Amino acid sequence: MFSFIAQAGYATATVDFTADLSSLLVGLVTLTALSAGMIAFEAVRYHFAQKAEVPTEMAPATIEYRQAA
Repeated sequence: MFSFIAQAGYATATVDFTADLSSLLVGLVTLTALSAGMIAFEAVRYHFAQKAEVPTEMAPATIEYRQAA
């Protein structure tokens, strides 16, 4: 693995990326929320667009069920 001898003080050294990663995390959460909101908006819009289109190819209302059977 590592073949060098660690010098004094290196074993306790840590790197803190909290400040750097927090802005990236905020951006990622914002992008995810924006994407989810757009998907939900488009789903609702599609639902109401399908609901507004009434099929005109339905059977006429004058046919009785006994005649159809």
